[in-house]
Amino acid sequence: MPNLDKYKGIIFDLDGTLVNSMVAHAHAWELTCSKFNIPYDKEWLDQLGGMPSRKVTLEIMKRYDLSLDPQLITKNKIANFEAIEHKGDVLPETYAILERYYQLKKVGIGTGAQAKHAKAILDTTDIPSMITALVTSDDVDNHKPHPDTFLKVAQQLDVLPSDCVVFEDTLIGQQAASSAGMDCFMVEEGVVTTFIPANNE
Repeated sequence: MPNLDKYKGIIFDLDGTLVNSMVAHAHAWELTCSKFNIPYDKEWLDQLGGMPSRKVTLEIMKRYDLSLDPQLITKNKIANFEAIEHKGDVLPETYAILERYYQLKKVGIGTGAQAKHAKAILDTTDIPSMITALVTSDDVDNHKPHPDTFLKVAQQLDVLPSDCVVFEDTLIGQQAASSAGMDCFMVEEGVVTTFIPANNE
């Protein structure tokens, strides 16, 4: 477990970082791609984790030069995701970090998910009782890789960005943390791996 004593604030991404809900998102996208005859490239889509569904739709349309209605695609993906009853379990390693530090530090979540989806996932866990800030894609105009999500969490926690550390599972999220001037630990398949200092642009 990383030593986080020097930080005042700890910020977690949600999907794929605290809860393994990326599996549910991937399945929802697979169903949508099948319905609209879009190639399904799981590895590429996983890299877009952290973006709201509507922005992922635009990336898909750009990549495959599609002339479909983006709203229809996004609506279908969201409906597929909402229909999945069990959206994921907590990831033991990052959850243990949360348990270890939530009474010692200010803790928040910065996610690219919509508020209702983030809450649906969180409500199946006891995580809400351990955090004091939740920033979703509904709360910012510029999503990851822009720093706004994490800066807003820091603001809600009343902690300077330089005193925060982020846990993220995607490159987009790591770029957001670096842009916000925050140290970042990468989480790969539920395991904390690389440490990326804030000044490593």
